[in-house]
Amino acid sequence: MLLPVLALTGRADAEPEGQVGIRLVEAPEDRSDDPRARAYIVDHVKPGTVIHRRFAVNNTSAKPQTLWLYAAGAEIRKRKFTFLPDQTANELSSWITFDRPAVTLPPGGERVLKATIRVPRTAWKGERYAVMWGEARAPATKEHNVQVHNRVGIRVYLDVGSGGEPPTDFRVDKMWAGRDQAGKPRLAAQVTNIGLRAVDMSGELRLSEGPGGTSAGPFKVTTGVTMAPRDVGQVEVLLDPSLPMGPWKADLTLTSGRTTRTASGTVTFPAALDTTAAVKLSSTALPPLTALFITTGALAVAGGGYLIWRRARRTP
Repeated sequence: MLLPVLALTGRADAEPEGQVGIRLVEAPEDRSDDPRARAYIVDHVKPGTVIHRRFAVNNTSAKPQTLWLYAAGAEIRKRKFTFLPDQTANELSSWITFDRPAVTLPPGGERVLKATIRVPRTAWKGERYAVMWGEARAPATKEHNVQVHNRVGIRVYLDVGSGGEPPTDFRVDKMWAGRDQAGKPRLAAQVTNIGLRAVDMSGELRLSEGPGGTSAGPFKVTTGVTMAPRDVGQVEVLLDPSLPMGPWKADLTLTSGRTTRTASGTVTFPAALDTTAAVKLSSTALPPLTALFITTGALAVAGGGYLIWRRARRTP
């Protein structure tokens, strides 16, 4: 669910301000266990497919609001899901239509609408990004000579291609501890998207085995990091300045949709401001793709060794 956001700011994580909201009311049956698919449209379809999604818009203000509905383009840039300016279209947004162009909501009202995505039969393989927007427009007045748009939207991550869906996967490469200039300890991690679909990072950090056997957390990972395939990004957890330096056993859990990866290590937060210290990882959850590659490589090596041994035995 994307909550109300001033179009001028380009933010997609603001809290409701008594204006308008939007949310999906359905997700594909095969993604019922995917939290991303309940908030965004996340799907994999073949060329020529037509899909429908119901969504609700609501008005929490004390006056009627008219919402204009349209789709606009988006892209992943510098590890952020970035909206194209205003109503700038892209290929995916041109495939999206609504059952009505606008809807007027009374104070406290809500209306369920339907979006349709028609994928051309000639669509090329790959993942595309867009946003379904609902926009309330406040006209310029003598007191306010600038027209302000308040818009809310739902992200769309649509992958097109024949066969099965490309895998979603990522790995935690390394972690480090630090302390910012305000004295707050922080834990950061480098993450690589090793799958073939975009990932939106969320997660939490738990600290245990601290001074005197203490534990702390869970602490939420700061959100807003979205990575395209092969992207390398960074996530971080900001902690309270009163947290003891350690040492601590740090367990970091990161999630994107149905994919979860963990990393653990011993961390001691530095005392000096604006400094960092590497965390030696004691374990990381091995992603299935990596495990498959390692297993396949090991079997190939073992098989090659067996053939060489057999040939050596047969040599007169």
